[in-house]
Amino acid sequence: MNACKLAAFAAASVFTFSLSAAWPVLKSYEGESLRRIKMPIGGIGTGTVSLNGRGGLVDWEIRNSPAKGFTPMAARSDASTAFWIRIETADGKIAARLLEGPIDTEFYEGGEGATPPNHGFPRFSCAEFKVAYPLAQVALSDPSMPVCATLEAMNPLVRGDSAESAIPAALLRWRIANTTDAPIKVSVYGFLVNIAGGTMEARRIASDGVRGISIGSADDSACDTTLGRTALVVPEDPAVSVSCATKLGDLGWMVRMDRIWKEFMASGEARDFSDPESREDLPAAAVSASVEISAKGEAVVPFALGWRFPHRYGWTYNGYRSEAVCGPFPKENDLGNFYALRFASAEQAAAHLLSNLEKLESSTVDFVRGVCAAKAPDVVKEAALFNLSTLRCETCFRTADGHFFGWEGIFEDRGSCFGNCTHVWGYEHALIDLWPDLAKDMTDLQFGVQSDPATGHMSFRVGLPLAKHARATHEAADGQMQCVIKAYENWKKSGDDEWMRALYPRVRKSIEFCWREGGWDADCDGVMEGRQHNTMDVDYYGPNPQMEFLYLAALKAVAAMAEFCGDADFASKCRGLAERGSKWTEANLFNGEWYEHKVAKRPDGVEPDYQLAAGCLVDQLVGDYASRHVGLGPVADEANSKKTIETILAKNSSTNVGPRYNCGRDYAFPEEEALKMAWYPEGRMPKKPFPYYGENMTGFEYVVAANLAQRGAFAAAEKVVRDIRSRYDGKKRNPFDEAECGHHYARALAAWSVLRAFDAYFLER
Repeated sequence: MNACKLAAFAAASVFTFSLSAAWPVLKSYEGESLRRIKMPIGGIGTGTVSLNGRGGLVDWEIRNSPAKGFTPMAARSDASTAFWIRIETADGKIAARLLEGPIDTEFYEGGEGATPPNHGFPRFSCAEFKVAYPLAQVALSDPSMPVCATLEAMNPLVRGDSAESAIPAALLRWRIANTTDAPIKVSVYGFLVNIAGGTMEARRIASDGVRGISIGSADDSACDTTLGRTALVVPEDPAVSVSCATKLGDLGWMVRMDRIWKEFMASGEARDFSDPESREDLPAAAVSASVEISAKGEAVVPFALGWRFPHRYGWTYNGYRSEAVCGPFPKENDLGNFYALRFASAEQAAAHLLSNLEKLESSTVDFVRGVCAAKAPDVVKEAALFNLSTLRCETCFRTADGHFFGWEGIFEDRGSCFGNCTHVWGYEHALIDLWPDLAKDMTDLQFGVQSDPATGHMSFRVGLPLAKHARATHEAADGQMQCVIKAYENWKKSGDDEWMRALYPRVRKSIEFCWREGGWDADCDGVMEGRQHNTMDVDYYGPNPQMEFLYLAALKAVAAMAEFCGDADFASKCRGLAERGSKWTEANLFNGEWYEHKVAKRPDGVEPDYQLAAGCLVDQLVGDYASRHVGLGPVADEANSKKTIETILAKNSSTNVGPRYNCGRDYAFPEEEALKMAWYPEGRMPKKPFPYYGENMTGFEYVVAANLAQRGAFAAAEKVVRDIRSRYDGKKRNPFDEAECGHHYARALAAWSVLRAFDAYFLER
């Protein structure tokens, strides 16, 4: 379909640096499948801009808050930050295009015509999006053009290096192939629209080996999330002509962008306009790079987009409604951004990326190639890699004190559910594999400021600032047990024995909290019966598989940690409880097909509402999944749990449930394969079941897939993943945004565990 297959260009110029081999590709999208693609290209805790399927830069979320759909425009025009190309042939003919693919027909209609940014510019007629996150390539071609162009976009993802994976800059490298038999001159023009608040200032940059422009707030000292700057730079190179413009005069309605485009068509340069007719300067600046390309030759023009917005509020909360402040706020609430301490300016971040590009790109490509080489189907690798983007978008941030935080997900203009939520983040095990320092920090917060050292009570959300609001909520049974399991995982994978010895007293208190009067296991029999707040946002009463298997896994984890720390009696107690609890669970909760919830009355004698009850829950074996993943082995009977998974696949399947009214949110429709949260036998659904029973959410589905793969049931595991990814196909939904309660939902990071289960199974054999 697309004739552009660009090879590496081997000349000596820095503009032609390339790795010796092409970027790996896991998935390619064309046509209607480009429609929903928006891949985040930011780092850990830096905010992000997204790359759409046609090569456009959209969803500018670098101002310390979510901003879905926000693309800054140049003063009442429809022009946004973008790249243009001008080609001058040997016989003097000139052609120019916006460096993006064609607009999808879905976006043709609006109140004033087409709605996408830059809709008035001529575009390339064909586009293909090729990706293995975080490496994206947008190949553009057009039979009427003398070149093919490929954008290579990425933010470095360096496993084990959270600093170099947190650069507030994105590589936007253009590979231009001359398809003619004669030399041509090519100019690539970067148009950068201001996104910052305050008084605007634009300036040229010529330092640190780069040239370009910076635009944004003249003064960013006030506490305002929108104050900051962006920069667009290219490397210094004697073979390339670079021009910059910081005064783009505004001649008024319908003329402002017309003149800039015509000047670019005429000269290929970025030029200032300062004539007396200008009303004011456009809130934009530009940089153009021009290079000669020989017949059938190729050239590479690397740009870096950098940003720095130093003031972060964090989150506010009113009950469970959480919001990200966008704008000014009191100084005492300024948490800052960790990345802003390392980089003093947007251009410094961009220059760092370009000057260290060979090492950073090589490390990123090596990581991606490693994933691509895993012994798993491509769709499993795709799910694992693409969901890592959640760790590098506005769902996550890192404050100036170095702490790592995450919403559950994000809505269009605010966060969704604050506070490193233990019973959401407890499902993911990717962070510890990739950046263990951040995973350990999250665990330290959970057993530190989030917990009462006297009782072991752990707030399942952490508030900010930490000094005022660390213990922001009550406890959650599933979340607290998941934190115990992940403390064990952190210790075993890091080998940090001193850290474990220091943490152990807090971990012990956390498990002892289960046994308090009126607690989850007040009679200390290894079975959770008390009020159990959980990730369904309700309180379960009575023994149930979701909490019980997490409890059994946590008891095994604490026993191992206690044994290591010389607390043999406590280790023996925990092992004994786990054994007794396991026997009781298999004898009393397993009904021959799945594990049931035995609902108990509340302490006041009232029958509780919003219970699981007889339902077949999609992630009832989450504790077994977690226990196997961290190396503790199964906590559910092999035969019974095997039958349970078979029941889930049969009964919870959307094809079994069929078309029905869903009182909740729709993440899949009847024609799409999915696993519903719960299935109830005829006549056994409670009058008021737990609220999400009719929904489906990918994070829970990945738990099923991972547990299947852990048992060697690879075909079934692959089908679950394939069904999920067929829903996130680019046409219907964004492949880089698996939603639950918000976009880029943290629970979907459980996809990483599916890959680990596939690969670990083969490696162990």
